[in-house]
Amino acid sequence: MYITGSDLRKMRLEAGLTTVQMAKLAEVKTRKTYENWEKNIGSPSMNQFIAMCTGCQFNSSAIVQMAMERSDISQQMNLENAAV
Repeated sequence: MYITGSDLRKMRLEAGLTTVQMAKLAEVKTRKTYENWEKNIGSPSMNQFIAMCTGCQFNSSAIVQMAMERSDISQQMNLENAAV
């Protein structure tokens, strides 16, 4: 997946959610799983990613497109362009 842990963190922070809330959106048992994703240890499934985007009020398709179009994976995405 082209979505990094820092992308997930930025999405969460811009939505004003906690790691516990993001874990619930992704339907994982503990916040630790979500926190690992933010550290690039594992990654969510596509369904989990879409659920988190929806819960954060972001368009998942727009985020994926931005991630694919960036020239450098460390480049931050402008999530304002993905707001629903």
